[in-house]
Amino acid sequence: MKKLLALLLVVVMVLSLAACGGKKAEANVLTIGIAQDINNLNPQEQNDQINNNCITLTHQGLIYLKNPAEQASSGSTYGGQIAKSWEWEDDNTLVFHLYEGIKFSDGKPCTAEDCVFTFEMGLEKGIAGLALVTGVEARDELTFVMKTSSYSNDLLSSLAGRPLVIQSKAAYEDSSVKEPWLIGTGQYKLEAWVEGQSVTFVKNENYWCTDTEGMNAPGVADKIVFKPLLEATSRVMALQNGEIDVCIDPLTTELQFLEKDENLVVHTEAGTRLFYFGFNCEKAPFDNKTLRQAVSCAIDKDAIVQIVLGGMGKTQDTVVNRGVPTFYNEPDLGAYTYDVERAKQLLADAGYQPGELTVELYAATDDPYKTIAPLIQNNLKEIGINVEIVSLDQATLKAECQAGSHQIFLWRWNVIDRLSEIYEELFCTGYATNYHHFYDEAVDAMAYEVQTIKDPAEREAKSIELQKYLAEECPQVPLYVADLVIAYRNGLTGTYLFGGGNHVWTHAYVAK
Repeated sequence: MKKLLALLLVVVMVLSLAACGGKKAEANVLTIGIAQDINNLNPQEQNDQINNNCITLTHQGLIYLKNPAEQASSGSTYGGQIAKSWEWEDDNTLVFHLYEGIKFSDGKPCTAEDCVFTFEMGLEKGIAGLALVTGVEARDELTFVMKTSSYSNDLLSSLAGRPLVIQSKAAYEDSSVKEPWLIGTGQYKLEAWVEGQSVTFVKNENYWCTDTEGMNAPGVADKIVFKPLLEATSRVMALQNGEIDVCIDPLTTELQFLEKDENLVVHTEAGTRLFYFGFNCEKAPFDNKTLRQAVSCAIDKDAIVQIVLGGMGKTQDTVVNRGVPTFYNEPDLGAYTYDVERAKQLLADAGYQPGELTVELYAATDDPYKTIAPLIQNNLKEIGINVEIVSLDQATLKAECQAGSHQIFLWRWNVIDRLSEIYEELFCTGYATNYHHFYDEAVDAMAYEVQTIKDPAEREAKSIELQKYLAEECPQVPLYVADLVIAYRNGLTGTYLFGGGNHVWTHAYVAK
């Protein structure tokens, strides 16, 4: 009898331990199937959307940009990350007050000196968003100051960008730390990176903030895995078979089937990411403005939206992304829109006969570029321009466009609220991202005014003037802004989404 009681007691203890956590619970892993490969996690050496999604897990900036829902509920555009407050002391002095007790993932403290280090490094590298910054300083451990040459409408937006997240001065000074840029103050840290296959992040055990609500709250999922699946069909299949929890950009032709799956949710909202067709304006034959206008009139944007997006997007004529302040797509913009007969006449006005021109179109090997490229090819064939498609991986494409090797190209640009990121970085002299190689003193001057004019009405008028000017000069043919489409498993919660894809996954998880 005593032996029986002892045995029963052991069984009860084992069951009790299992119920109380004696048995290790299965880790909560969030796996996200992505449409682009991750290529660089050094914040100041990149500015790709998918890299930024990763860096948002591991690093924090002084401030962050609230998504549309949070902006609407709070009545403000930005929230604090490591900065609890900030103010303009005058038109040339922006002051930030940091939280106490901030730590990097290696356990070392983060202070205003790390902010000074980060921004001095950014100034040395010529990061575009710091163009008006003349100097930085630490007044004390928790007070960081930026000096500018002029008031800037876009400086706060620049500071909310992932290239300017705060990095550790001590890590860079420690020769034993091989990749100091991986050390941040965020909720997660990098665990493993298998190129082309997956990038895995785990919770940062040294995370500094213990608040349970807000963007600074600790992460929820034990692990977050980004899995590059460049073919849309592969991403959809991976979601359906349980290999991933989130599918970015599923095929629009598959949405009707995904919506019928009771285990899945399909989320759609208006997008902000602009896909465009660009010219190298410095290189023949597209140093000819009239020829650029002819090509613009030859492109059937409506057909592209239907074929590439299944109608889930909107065509666009202005270089400013939909959703950005001063977006202007009215008929009097003056854009050269689809009109084949006008295109043929402009081709003749430019001095070319049908069949005379053969040009190379540089396009990435993945979607949507590989689908758009032959549509553009057929459009231009209709007016007598022969197009040879040159397919390149995205990294090579960017390098070739920066070097000016191309004639025409396909690319995208996602801007949420920073106009200078459009006008200056795409079209102004001296910017590495000006793949158009378009140099115009009038554009340089107007872009500067848009950034520095304080009066909102005057700024809007100047911005619209610049949009009209660029529509006439035609260094770029804006094509469309795609709707945001994401499919995911039932039970996914804590998402923080943006129409252009710069999502924040720090608090997302799937309830098992």
